[in-house]
Amino acid sequence: MKTIFITGISSGIGKAAAVAFLNRGDCVIGTVRDENSVSELSAQFPDKLIFIKIDLSKMDQISEVSNFLQKNKIEHIDVLINNAGIAVAAPFQFQNFSEITEIMQLNVLSLMKLTQVLIPFVQKSTDGRIVNISSVSGKNGTPFLAAYCASKHAVEGFSESLRRELNIYGIKVIVIGPGSVQTPIWDKGFDKIKSLYNQTIYKKSFDKFIAFAMNEKETGLKPEIIVNDILHASFSKRPKIRYAPVPRKLLNWTLPRLVPNYFFDVIVCRSLGLVKK
Repeated sequence: MKTIFITGISSGIGKAAAVAFLNRGDCVIGTVRDENSVSELSAQFPDKLIFIKIDLSKMDQISEVSNFLQKNKIEHIDVLINNAGIAVAAPFQFQNFSEITEIMQLNVLSLMKLTQVLIPFVQKSTDGRIVNISSVSGKNGTPFLAAYCASKHAVEGFSESLRRELNIYGIKVIVIGPGSVQTPIWDKGFDKIKSLYNQTIYKKSFDKFIAFAMNEKETGLKPEIIVNDILHASFSKRPKIRYAPVPRKLLNWTLPRLVPNYFFDVIVCRSLGLVKK
């Protein structure tokens, strides 16, 4: 039995991962904002699931996680999975800066803070691992997702440095960078913003992007596919440094790496109508 700490187990990848570990018989410690969101899981796994009600955007609450673990007699963590995150789409020029701050706070600073708090617990494991959930956006740049892409690029750089630092303890740091996944992160970010930028130069392009994003939601990978990589990263003797579970991988992952940036810019900008007239 392993002790697994997962942020954001209410839905999506976090919930699917929690279920997979619990079905294995592992102890799962999960963060939630609303304890009612995990009532079914708590009833199904009363002895294996420990949830922490916490707002991960609050640094003082993150600092208290260590005390919470000690009170619950959790002495070590085998796998820390930093999963919680948000995405809000907008033309960057017109995006409310409070949204940008919220994205960077939760996706980057809170992830870093929690990792710092929990390293001493992971250090006590005989085979400690930290799995950071990034995105294909951690390697690519998508129009209208500038803040989100920036946050995931930051996670990639942080993970690269941390992997080398924590080698002194034998802790493995692994990145999983999915493409489109069928999770509520799409709903949270896109449903409320369809008409916010109708009075800007980006109206037609943003409409095309929203249509593209909603299609990605429908055709994206199921969270369980991402969980397969999470399990491999957590238990394999030789996990990959980075996993890239991406739907339509040739188009969404391979080609952007093979085609010169100039030509890929032309393709993307023309498809969204981002061309000066």
